[in-house]
Amino acid sequence: MIWNRRRGRKCFLWKLPLWLCVVTAGWVYFTAVFGFYLTNSASLQDPDNVSYRGHLKLEFPNTSAFQQSEKHQPGTATRRNLIIIAHGRSGSSLTGDILNHHPDVFYMYEPLQTVERTRKYFKVDYNSLVQKFLTNILHCDFSEPIFLADIESYYRRPLHPRISRAIASPPLCPYHMSDPRWDFRLCPKLTRETLGNACKNYYKLTVIKILMKRMGDKSLEKTLSACDSQNINCKIVLLIRDPRAVIPSSLSVNFYKEEGGTAKLGTRMFSYKLCKETEDSLHFVKKLPAWMRRQVQVLRYEDLARNPLPEMRRLYKFAGLSVLKRIATWLNESTHPTKSRSNMKIKGSPAAFTVDDAQAAINRWRWKVHPYEIAIIEHYCKHVMQLMGYRPVDTSHELQANISIPLVNDDYEAKNW
Repeated sequence: MIWNRRRGRKCFLWKLPLWLCVVTAGWVYFTAVFGFYLTNSASLQDPDNVSYRGHLKLEFPNTSAFQQSEKHQPGTATRRNLIIIAHGRSGSSLTGDILNHHPDVFYMYEPLQTVERTRKYFKVDYNSLVQKFLTNILHCDFSEPIFLADIESYYRRPLHPRISRAIASPPLCPYHMSDPRWDFRLCPKLTRETLGNACKNYYKLTVIKILMKRMGDKSLEKTLSACDSQNINCKIVLLIRDPRAVIPSSLSVNFYKEEGGTAKLGTRMFSYKLCKETEDSLHFVKKLPAWMRRQVQVLRYEDLARNPLPEMRRLYKFAGLSVLKRIATWLNESTHPTKSRSNMKIKGSPAAFTVDDAQAAINRWRWKVHPYEIAIIEHYCKHVMQLMGYRPVDTSHELQANISIPLVNDDYEAKNW
């Protein structure tokens, strides 16, 4: 009902002037129509983000990050990078050192330790800081003073100078490490200019190795997003080792604490977590488009330990590096030493020491770990073991103790992806 008064017509429902009712209704109608137009316009302009039913699709990293052909803007150079991703105690130090020895490689050993040590100085969350730091490294950008100071402190320690041959060699140090005059104390202080210049102009390939526990969200997908740049070329080596070797070794270096007495709750929780992360990474790789999958190499530590020279050649071919005789000689001596590891004099950091009898390293867990603990690990890691060709012992003393029986199959599911 509408009626007239001196002050004009009014709307019965809202007690407002009629002209205001009309304007309000018109504005609501316009907003609805315009909002509908914007929504549909956005979906038409970016159809790859929406499926035909309106659900979000899985977004892979920018394809330019993985293009093998160097498509980039005129005047810019595509930086080649290789990232080794592994759980701790998986042989990542040896794998990284194989690349560290190549003269064309700028190698950084576990650079995400810098993020762990310096995160308190930044007002951003850990995952964002990891992305920022990785992106900077992949561009040879060391302009952040806090990061640079930590890198200087870490690589100039007495135990760590050989951990990166590039950072301990000219132009960052006066002598090559093979020179008898070489002394890390003679190396001048690192600056953003000297480190960035060495990375960009003296080495063709940047290689970093990172542990899964330090990755953003423990996610391979999140780590790959650091490669999302037009002038970055990334390849990934996903290194995997038998969890029956990795998990007891992780306990021995306090990566986790045992709990629950004989129930071994610590081992149960760590086994579940480690193998879940590994399985998620493998399935992520499997789902990649074929052309992107070729930018990822799944490497078993056991293959590298049993056949170091053929696997080194395969790794170098994937990285685009030439095989040098002196590196092959070094690797053969490192994996077939004349002394047992317990009788060796370790130079530098024990964590980065890579000399070990390869065959002994593969089977060491078989005589060091109690069958009960092995049964726990096999229970939580059975899917990963199946994917990677690790044969379970299923509480068989004969299978575990008799090292003449191989527990690593040459053919396995993930090999054929």
